[in-house]
Order: sequence, then structure tokens, then C-alpha cells
Amino acid sequence: MLYRAFIDGHYQITVILSDMISTINTDEFKVNIDYDTIDIEKVEKIILHEKNNEQAEKRGYEICEEFNKIRFVLKEGMHDFHLRKAKKSMYIVGDMNDWKLSSDWELIWNKRSSRYELIKDINDVQFGYRFKFAENTNIDLWYPKGFGNDIVIENYFDRDHALTNKIKITTSQRLLPNLKYAITYKNKTIFARPRDILNQEDYFFYDELGCFYSDDKTEFRVWAPTAYKVILNLYDANEAFLASYDMKRSGNGTWKRIIDNNLKNHYYLYEVWHYNYDEETGYKVYFTPDPYSKASSKNSGKTLIFDDADIQIDGWDNDTFLSGIDSQTDAIIYEMHVRDFTIDSTTNIEDKKRGTFLGLCEGGYYKTNISTSLYHLKDLNITHVHLLPINDFGSVDENNTDKKYNWGYDPVLYQTVEGWLSSDREDRLKPIIELRTMIKKLHENNIGVIMDIVFNHTYNKNGEFFSIFDKIVPEYFYRVNDYGEYSNASGCGNEIDSEKPMVRKYILDTILYWCKNFHIDGFRFDLMGLLDINTIRTIAKEVRKVNPKALIYGEGWVMDNSLCLIEERMNIESSGHQGYDIGMFNDRIRDAIRGDLDGYKTGYMHGNIESVEKVKQGVKGGIDDFALNPTECVNYVSCHDNLSLWDKAFKTMQGDDFYYIDRACRFANGIVLTSQGVPFLHGGVEFNRNKKGIANTYNKPDEINKINWRLKERYYDTFIYYKELINLRRNHPAFRMKTAGEIKKYLKFIQSPEGVVAFEITYPYDTWKHIIVAYNPFREIEVLPLREGKWKVAVEDATVFKYNYKEVIGSVELSPLSIFIAFKDE
Repeated sequence: MLYRAFIDGHYQITVILSDMISTINTDEFKVNIDYDTIDIEKVEKIILHEKNNEQAEKRGYEICEEFNKIRFVLKEGMHDFHLRKAKKSMYIVGDMNDWKLSSDWELIWNKRSSRYELIKDINDVQFGYRFKFAENTNIDLWYPKGFGNDIVIENYFDRDHALTNKIKITTSQRLLPNLKYAITYKNKTIFARPRDILNQEDYFFYDELGCFYSDDKTEFRVWAPTAYKVILNLYDANEAFLASYDMKRSGNGTWKRIIDNNLKNHYYLYEVWHYNYDEETGYKVYFTPDPYSKASSKNSGKTLIFDDADIQIDGWDNDTFLSGIDSQTDAIIYEMHVRDFTIDSTTNIEDKKRGTFLGLCEGGYYKTNISTSLYHLKDLNITHVHLLPINDFGSVDENNTDKKYNWGYDPVLYQTVEGWLSSDREDRLKPIIELRTMIKKLHENNIGVIMDIVFNHTYNKNGEFFSIFDKIVPEYFYRVNDYGEYSNASGCGNEIDSEKPMVRKYILDTILYWCKNFHIDGFRFDLMGLLDINTIRTIAKEVRKVNPKALIYGEGWVMDNSLCLIEERMNIESSGHQGYDIGMFNDRIRDAIRGDLDGYKTGYMHGNIESVEKVKQGVKGGIDDFALNPTECVNYVSCHDNLSLWDKAFKTMQGDDFYYIDRACRFANGIVLTSQGVPFLHGGVEFNRNKKGIANTYNKPDEINKINWRLKERYYDTFIYYKELINLRRNHPAFRMKTAGEIKKYLKFIQSPEGVVAFEITYPYDTWKHIIVAYNPFREIEVLPLREGKWKVAVEDATVFKYNYKEVIGSVELSPLSIFIAFKDE
């Protein structure tokens, strides 16, 4: 009946049985190490979690013993609590935190269940503890109201009759994660794998990990608390094996070795030995680069030891983060893949640099007036480039750069620059040098750099789960259930377990490394809805200590079937991002405007007005939906995923000529650029980039993914439209208000024909004191009444005017499928 066993605490072993039982006999369980018996203090059933929303809401809490968690819940109508119009911050105050408000005990609003929730470790509370829900320090705003009306945490399980297949064994002897304990039940024996014991404080390592080079010695330190032994294998500059060195245990789960030689330009691998928990004897041995590698041999092979002095570039010490951005809403984000942007010959830059970091350092011209690469970015006047992954990833071949293409969402070495994007793949420091050169050049041209980073999963080659992390600390870095099955809500074979202390440390260490050493101006988190709230909040806090104006945003999709409790995840349905200036991609306005992603469903840009209210929510920066402030709303209609905007329009506008397809695309992003929030543009959309009608091109060749600069010549007027609309937004703060209060005060929707969205902005800090914006999604002219006075027309009929504004009085005819903007100076 024994299936698996885990060391889950200093004195706790959790046993998983293959069958459900209702009664247990302590004498039937035995714990041994080698031939020595470990004394058992008690054996208990762990009650499996059966979520009952109504009962939990009445109690104010729910014990999820199976997950070792307690869930606090506050629902309107319970405990004297009633929601106010504006949702407030809510906290737990009680015996567990000395009746004081603390950010560690802040509840999260769950939109799906319409209640406040907080998940905590069950060890943070005790039965008999009392608590209240608190709105602030004023006890009149504590619930239940009154003195003595506390909620008492009680054990409400019927343990005598409950069925379970999970057993908790408490030992009298302290357990260690690097020893192999045998668990016997009814004459069957299995071996306990170290699990939650690794989350204990004494296995958290606060200092730096990795290798630390100096002229006369190099120090190596790796966190491998479950390893039987760790060996450092050293290789010369040509990757030929030199020698092996035993590493020594060095506290908090780490291993350490110092080599008293100059190891500059040498390589190394860790050889990590683990017990074979599936057999009585034997070991599993893995060779792996260092997870903290800053450079490596080709294709993520071995970790390179180098001198920091060899990666310096001229003027790097004077480079700094992008300035001139006071709020996340000031940004205009332009998403690109480094290779796509310059790989085509029409870029007209040096062949060797095309498709590389250095390619973005140069400007070219396709024809006399058709700027490419850096010159194009300057001309377009965006504030930030969002780069698809530039850290080391696994599905390209650095020995043959044209053989395989990939976007890079399959990370291997998170702190190593991807060599595929370098112009020189033989010199293993060139990727670092060239990336720094590119960033410095972009900064010199007032363009910030946002790094797209993938912490929801790691590269999973041919179904093999064993990544670098798994080779060093098996199963720790991933969400793995009691039966050894990897959680796969990412769809890529695994999920990073971000809520574990040493995983969170690795993520934060990595982000801060990029921020400090490459002057990265912001981070976009892939599938952020699979990462936990505390990790993302901690990142935002720590990154902004280094760069107060750093952009932080990600995909907050609600992913199903994850082992991470949904209340703990940073998704768009929770309030975890609210108040922290953490942006969420706004799929509401995206789908409202374009219809569905890849199918034939139409949206507002087609004249379909069924989701017009979602358009209005996006215009207000999502503040009546998922955002507390517009800084938390990233408005967009297309990105690297799915059909490009042009391909979607072309597919759904069969029979229309390119004139209307072009107007529909201008119209879609015209809404994005005139809405509150953070505008996000897919690179190339400004001249109707297409991917030949293919939705998922993550591994398609250059011919499908590359930017074709001939399109800029063909749709030059479209490019000018985007450029001037971007300039308009940057010149007028009325389109990028910073708070929900400002939007509610200064932006009002006005009377307009059905289906036409029209609003007036009266932002006192703009030179245009009154602004009217109107969107006409129809193929017919619509008439919009105007307030009294003369209005100057800035945008009309898919054209932006910079001067010689014509004036209108009383009403205006809105051109078909177009955006209209008019203003008054006073």
C-alpha cells in the first residue's frame, strides 16, 4: 500500500498510500536509517481538502490540511462586513501577528469568487488562535465588530471517520534532507524523498551563489542540500577535461570549493550524486552547468569562468536607466525579436550584424527615405523596446545559426546571454559585450529596454523533465504532486514552483542581476498567472529600489490545473497586482477590438459593437475592471502570439480591398494609443507586418517571422499615422493620466450615435484644455454633436494633423472606420 514518502519537516515524514484508509495503527509504521531505528512519536491522518465555500465563508477560514495551508476568506454579509463602493485593503489581525496590520497578512480580492482571500502556511497559526478582519488600524473597521467578537480557529475535522491516503509521521529524532530514510508499513518498505524540509529557514542561503573569480583563486558555491556528494569538474579553454575536485558542505544546504589558481577562461561542470530513492542501493549521477552561470560554452554546455574586466565596454559605467519616464503610463512599448528586426537584407546593414544585438545598434535605409533598424525606432519615437527572450534558451543551435529558429520561450541558463543572437559565437564573452553595446546605444537614443523573461517553466527537451535544476535538487524547483507528476498548466511539461523560498531567491537574484549588470529598464513576465503574488510583488519592490521607474508587467491569464492554489497566483482575476504598479495585459480590449485571436469572430474594428463596453473599459485604463490604476493596464490588440493584426484583419475581411483592411488596423491601434493605460505595439504593425497567415510561428523560419522593410515603403502613410499618433500621445499627458482618480475626474463619455465611442478629456495639466475623441467603427459616416465653441481638428479620416488645424462648430462628420480628435486651447 505504500506509494511515496517525503521528508516534510525537521521531524515530519509524509507517507502516501495507494489506498484510502480510515484507521491507522502506529505500530504498523517504522522508520530506519541504514540499520538504525528512528523513534516515532505519533502517526496521524492528514485530512484531504474538500472545499466548501459556504462553510468557509461562515467560519472566516478553511483549513487545507492536505496542502499544509489555511485559507482566510471574507465575504460580503459575513462577520458584520459589507463592501464599500471602492474596494479597500483588508488584513488579518490576531494572535498570529500581535493584532497589528502587516503586508504579510493582507488579503487579496478574488474577482471570480467575489471575496477577499489569503493563503498562509498552517504552521503560522495554532488552534485556539483568535483573529479579526481589519480594514485599517481603526478598530471600528475591524470585523466582526465589537470587543471579544473574535473568530476562533478550531479543528473542525471528524478525524475518526475521515478517509485519507496521506499519513503524517512525527519522529523524535531530527531528520536531515541528505540522508536516506526507509519507511516500512505492513512489511513493505520505500525511501523518503526530501521535500518541504528544504523550505525551512536553516536551508535558506542568503548570500551569493555561483563562481567568484579573482587572479589568484576562484570560489565555487552551489545550493544542493539533498546531494550525497558534489564534484567540481574543471575544463580548459578548449573544453578539454583537466581535473576533478570534491566540494565540501558549507552550511544552509550549500557546497563550496576554492581553487587557488588563475582559472580565467576555464570551464566547469558540477557532478552531483543523489540517492536512488527507487532502489535500496545505488545513486543517480548528473553532470550540469551552474544555474548561476553568467556565460557558457555553446548550446548551454559548460559554465565559463571569466574576469569582469573582460566584458567592459567604453562608456558603460556612464550608462544608466532610461530617464524621462515618470509613470508606467508614460511608456509606449514596442515588442520585437532581435533576429526578426534586422535579419532581412532590406535592412541594409552589414551582413555579419544582421539578426544580432549589433544589428540594433545601427540604422539603415531600405531606400532613400525608408529608415530601418535603429533609425526606424528613433523615427517612430516609441519609449521602450520589449525584447523577446535574450537569455540563454535551448531550442536553437549556435553551431548552425540558420538551422533552427525560435522565439526563445524555452529557458536553460537564466543569467547567460543567448549566444545565437551574437555576431561572434566563438568568443563566449561577445554575447555579453554586444548586448551591453546594444543597450547603451538604445539608451543614447532615449529608448529603454524591456526584457521578456520566462519563469513559469524551463526547457523540456523530448519530454525529459531533468533540467539543470532537477539535476542539482531533484523536484524542488518544480510543482510536483504526491505521485511524482509534474504540474503542467504552462503546457510545456513543467511549472517553476515560484513560492518556494530558494526558487523565489533564484528568480529575484536573476532579475536583479539583469537590472544591475545590463541596466534593463523593465521586465515582462511570460505566463505571470502561474507565478505567485508574493514573488512578483517582491520583484517589483526590489527592482524599483535600483530603478524607481522600471516597468513591470506580464500575462496575468488564469491558467487551469496548476498545483499552485489559484488564490496565490498573480492573475488578472485577483487584486494581487493592484496598488503595486504591476501591469496586466488587457485581453478584454484586445478581444473587443479584433474579435477572437485566430478565428473568424469579428470585433469593434469590423463594426461589431457587441463588446463596446469592453472598449470603454480599456479607454479608462481598466480601472472599472481589473486595474486599481491605469499603470496596471497594458492595452494591446496584437503581439508575437497568434495571428498578426494584419493577418487577423485579412482573414476576417475577405472581399474587402487593402484600403479597408489597412484602415481597420490603423483604427485598432489608434484606440490603443488614445486610451488611458500603457500602450503596447507589436513590432512591424506600423506598416502592416504579416506572418503569412500563420498563427503560431515560434519555431518557423526567418521567412515567416522576419520584418520585411519593403512593407514600410508600401504602407508608408500608415507608418506616418502611427508615428504622429505616438508623438501626439507623448506630447499630451491627457492621454496618459497616472491614477484612477484623475481618469474619473477628467475623462467623461459623451453623447454619440449608437456604437460610436466618444469621450471628452479636460485634463488641466495639458496645453489642450478640452479634448474630444471619437471612434467610428462603421463603414458609414456618423455625425457627432459637439459642445459649444470652435474645435480644432487634430486627427480625422486616418490622418494626424500637426498644424494648420481646421475648425469645426456644432457637430462633425466622423469618417468611416476612423478616429477623430479635436481640441480647444482654453
